[in-house]
Amino acid sequence: MHRLYESYIRSILNRRNPQTILEIGVLRGDSTLQILEWCAESGAHLTSLDPVEWEGDLPEDVKRPMEGYEYKRGQEGFDDWTITPKGLEEVFRRGLDANWTCVKRRSLDYMNSDEFGGFELYLIDGDHNYYTVTRELELMHQHFKPGDIALFNDVAGDYAKRDMYYDPEFIPEEHRNGPKQGVLTAINDFLDGLSEKRLWRRKNCPYSFRILTKKHYGLGALTRLG
Repeated sequence: MHRLYESYIRSILNRRNPQTILEIGVLRGDSTLQILEWCAESGAHLTSLDPVEWEGDLPEDVKRPMEGYEYKRGQEGFDDWTITPKGLEEVFRRGLDANWTCVKRRSLDYMNSDEFGGFELYLIDGDHNYYTVTRELELMHQHFKPGDIALFNDVAGDYAKRDMYYDPEFIPEEHRNGPKQGVLTAINDFLDGLSEKRLWRRKNCPYSFRILTKKHYGLGALTRLG
């Protein structure tokens, strides 16, 4: 998602000026660094969710993974995989963590807890599968206010209609590799479930959704209408 920051995301931040932002999926922290630079200028606060273990020059509580979580468990080539998030190292080097809360948990665990009360802007680049994205949408929907917006990565690339699992052990077996897969499929089914369908078009849907670009696996914007 960081490759789309200058061309799309920054202008959305400047136009909407959200004061509370939730980032789902950090990995190496490139997008996190960009968003925190903006937060430092605007006084906004970013909360980031990622359960993975990190290496590098970071505080110990930030490096530790969520208990029981293994990045791409059982997938070839990832048994000894380590992630050194250079973006996060820069965050701490420059003191940008003053506007940041890092939560080492899965999105569904956090969003199902009392800690989650909704955000003005969501940046979603987490577990790219139908099961997870569907439930993230359902949980966000409970707190979405008019004007709130969610930006989704991978709405046009490999995982738009195909599942990927960061740790399959946390996905119920009956939902792995099912007939419906992918980020875009989950978004479309969520919107269809809230709409009246007439002539194959959504009517009275409380959200608008559009794909802003198909570059870099695509960026989609879901906005709660007034």
